[in-house]
Amino acid sequence: MTHPQSMIETLPYDILQTIIQELAEESAKERKKKETLSACSLTCRAFVHPCRTHLFSTIDFSRYPTGRLDKPPHLVLQNTLLAAYCQTLVYELGPPHETDGMAEALLHLKNIRSFTLLGHRLRGWSALSPRTQQAFIHLFSLPSLTKIVIMFQHNEGLPAILLASCRNLVNLFLIGCINLTSTSCLADLSPPPRLLSLHLRCLDPAMNSLLDIRRSETVPIIDISHLQRLTVESCFSDDGYKIVEKILLVARKLEWLDCQVSPRLAYHNLARMLDLKSLTTLRSLHLRFSVEDEMQDPFSGLIEELEEMSRHKNTGLQELLLHLTIEHDVKCRFIDREWKKLDDVLGNPSAFLCLYSLTFKITMMHFQKRAQCEEQQKKFEDMKTRHLTRLSSRDFRFEFSVEIDSI
Repeated sequence: MTHPQSMIETLPYDILQTIIQELAEESAKERKKKETLSACSLTCRAFVHPCRTHLFSTIDFSRYPTGRLDKPPHLVLQNTLLAAYCQTLVYELGPPHETDGMAEALLHLKNIRSFTLLGHRLRGWSALSPRTQQAFIHLFSLPSLTKIVIMFQHNEGLPAILLASCRNLVNLFLIGCINLTSTSCLADLSPPPRLLSLHLRCLDPAMNSLLDIRRSETVPIIDISHLQRLTVESCFSDDGYKIVEKILLVARKLEWLDCQVSPRLAYHNLARMLDLKSLTTLRSLHLRFSVEDEMQDPFSGLIEELEEMSRHKNTGLQELLLHLTIEHDVKCRFIDREWKKLDDVLGNPSAFLCLYSLTFKITMMHFQKRAQCEEQQKKFEDMKTRHLTRLSSRDFRFEFSVEIDSI
């Protein structure tokens, strides 16, 4: 009987999409997305395209051959009809992926928007076959590609031609040691992609290559002058600070900055680096710091930097987040004068005139000593009541929270 099928096929396409979208979301919660959508796609011809949009939108090579994919991903991508649905690709270097068949499958991709490249300590760029290298250059040069995540820790580094091939890249996430090596192919005078968001984790001096390598004498490999969002995690050394400082010298349109300092490295020279007097576009500042032993300054030198920043009357800063993490059952110091000074700096009505939201969040990580953490939690609440009085009375939203989390 074909009557039910014909009724479905007469439904407007946006309704069909909504039905499949709801089904995909519910199936994902039950971890049966592929099975349910695969069965649904066989129901009638009208369901084939919207089901494939969800079934093949993400291809993750790192999930094969662990049994989490029904078939090898390169067999899916060798079908040009199915490859057209893929918009998110996760590729992991190393066997069994580096085959000519896999390279040919990657060359079929035309609509990738997000590409994640997971490196391998034992596999450098030169160890890849010429066809695989060509496939990567093809992916980086796709006009549809707007987001790249690279975790590549081999000392050989990646050739600069990869990022130089990008056309419309706006979001870049680099993890670990990213050492771009210059090649003779950088005589390309085409305009570099304008990054809007940059995320750096575990800064390494080798990341300087991202800023130093040029397409020509005056054209950078990537344009960060229009950067709006910058996230820096695990800034472990002075070299890391120099990289951030170099970025901030160029990214003078920055609106959002999230900076995490390592437990033993204070926020020294943060105010000078930000230079809020001239960086008037910054609206949101998130500062994350940690305590690993009871001898450490719990504020990591932050109060002095905030005091220096507060002297700039024309800053447009609207949102400030301070997140303190106390690691591994550490018994934190409680020094009254530090809390009082924090209140004096941020509670000053003439400081940060545009600020409308201030959040001070404390997270205590416990392994065995939960009772100790609960005792410290009460002390933090008491410090807030006794010393953060001026902050509590200012005419912006002030949130203070203390939570305990297990490792």
